Amino acid sequence: MYVPIASFHFLSMVPVSVRSTIHFALLILITILLNACATPPPQNIQVNSQEHQAKLSQIQHWKLKGRMAFKGSDEKFSANVNWQQIDDSYHLSLNTMLGINILTMQGDKESAELSTDDEQYQDTDASHLIWRITGWQIPVSQFPFWIKGQAQPIDKVIYAQSGVIEQLIPVCDSCAGWLITYQDYHQVDDVWLPHNIKLNNSALGNQILIRVNQWTKQ
Repeated sequence: MYVPIASFHFLSMVPVSVRSTIHFALLILITILLNACATPPPQNIQVNSQEHQAKLSQIQHWKLKGRMAFKGSDEKFSANVNWQQIDDSYHLSLNTMLGINILTMQGDKESAELSTDDEQYQDTDASHLIWRITGWQIPVSQFPFWIKGQAQPIDKVIYAQSGVIEQLIPVCDSCAGWLITYQDYHQVDDVWLPHNIKLNNSALGNQILIRVNQWTKQ
């Protein structure tokens, strides 16, 4: 059994008419994100795949700002996302469009801490912690690679003609069923980074859409 995330506590206290409006607004935002992922503007990209992957592996300190939409089998929500990664350490925050914090998570390979609804939770495994609090089965440790469009040696990869990854089928113990699709690459300093990322797991009925507004290499 898992503890419902804070945003759903908030919605349960909102009048039905207002709640319907909020749900409708969330649906529209998710639709916009889906369309953004489906129709990216053309980019003049041409890279050597191996060299590009080598550059991605060297990016260990970075920040991103953007939007994230989550669609589960029986729930959906969207949020502004801020993520900072320094080597194996990370700090992630999700906020509503009004700036209300939904969730803050930080940790490294050894431990993870999650704050939501004025409560704090800890675990030695970030993926297990997310499952305990939200019920979502997400391989958190893989996200720093997936978000950059960086493949691991045993992953199955489809490259675009431009040399960047178009689709990634990750191979790991917790990766079963996940398919990551990349679109809308933009050059950040000397490397091309994806700005539309769609993570889909049809077996779990989960889809995560990430629209990056700003990448910062540190």
